[in-house]
Amino acid sequence: PGDVVLVEAPSYVGALGTFKQYESQVVHVEMDKDGLIPNALRNAIKVTKAAGKQIKFLYLIPNYQNPAGVLLPADRRGEILDICRDEKIFIVEDNPYGLLGFDKPSPNAMRASDSENVIYLGTFSKTIAPGLRVGWALVPQSLKEKMVIASESSILCPSNFTQLVISSYLANQPWRDQIASFAKLYKERRDAALSALDKYFPNNVTWTKPEGGFYIWITLPPEIDANALVPKAIAAKVAYVPGTAFFADGLGSWSLRISYCYPTAERITEGIKSLAGVIKAEMENRQITY
Repeated sequence: PGDVVLVEAPSYVGALGTFKQYESQVVHVEMDKDGLIPNALRNAIKVTKAAGKQIKFLYLIPNYQNPAGVLLPADRRGEILDICRDEKIFIVEDNPYGLLGFDKPSPNAMRASDSENVIYLGTFSKTIAPGLRVGWALVPQSLKEKMVIASESSILCPSNFTQLVISSYLANQPWRDQIASFAKLYKERRDAALSALDKYFPNNVTWTKPEGGFYIWITLPPEIDANALVPKAIAAKVAYVPGTAFFADGLGSWSLRISYCYPTAERITEGIKSLAGVIKAEMENRQITY
């Protein structure tokens, strides 16, 4: 309790909930279209240490980040590794989407460059089935015993059956081909989403253009509150997650996350058109030019 965890801004809502449960203090680090900004990380570390606080680790999703969908380039990965190594800060590298790149493989895992300072988290939830609830971790030798204790305290009795099912599947089925087919389908749906955004959304709204994964991050004019628009969007039969869900400090009201992984391309186009209508109506009510 009280230790600081550095995270991207925005960051995965599930991780934020876990950090809150353990009474950690979350400090967000600025991102741009290429992910976590190294200089922003340096500044966050400096400010946090100057306040006399202990930084436990940096948590980040370098590949097709949830919720922003951005991909951290190889040069930034190296710089972030150097910063954290010099500052003696562990990195927790969460990689649910790394195999779901659309046009090219994602860069090497950060752990491949520093196995003693990076904790790598993997999961089958995005590549086989979410309901299996099975993942894995690659952990520095110095932390293995603590990791086992932490895992047992939170998971209690993980299912041997589902682990055996996955083991058999990986040993006997063409899982790489299956993942490639998923990535192809998600790319088609991503393309439909980006095309609809270009066609229907106001000019003063921006969004990320993911190279893999599930998500697009949309930034509205600062006067628009994505939380307040939720009932209107639902009435128009559209669902999204307001940006505030991805910030521990209450920021993000001007942003939202949409997912293209499940609906068909036709439904995606229809939904984005409807959402554009909701946003335009709100702008007209507030006399915002678009």
